Amino acid sequence: MSDEIVLPQMETENPRPELSMEPVDKKPIIIGSIIAAVILLVFIGIGVFLFYHPIATAILRDIFIIYMGLGIFVIILLLIALIVITAYLVIKVNDLVQLLDREVRPVLNKLQQTTTTIGGTATFISEKAVRPVISTASMAAGLSAIFRALFKR
Repeated sequence: MSDEIVLPQMETENPRPELSMEPVDKKPIIIGSIIAAVILLVFIGIGVFLFYHPIATAILRDIFIIYMGLGIFVIILLLIALIVITAYLVIKVNDLVQLLDREVRPVLNKLQQTTTTIGGTATFISEKAVRPVISTASMAAGLSAIFRALFKR
């Protein structure tokens, strides 16, 4: 026996870091706040620019409306393509179901008939061939045991 002391291993990763006594890393919060402030300042700057330049605002508005129209047109084309593809897939699945119904069902019916025939054949062979052989062999074994018991030295 050895006199070693086994210490329990400490967990390397805290399953609940929010309850930890260690200080929280505030770097992501600071970076996120700076990025949010920069984005907010950019939007405020764009708003002020557009407020003091109405002609540029009108031109940008018209360009935005044109791009929105083109975007909606593209979305409508994609939706039409999606509907056509879905209809095609539904038709193909229906064709597959009909093929399975026409081709596989007769095969399954023939398989069921074959299984029934094999079951009948096995029963017939069992009753007409195997049972008589087994009963004859058991009688011979019984007679052999009787003769051995009677004429035992």
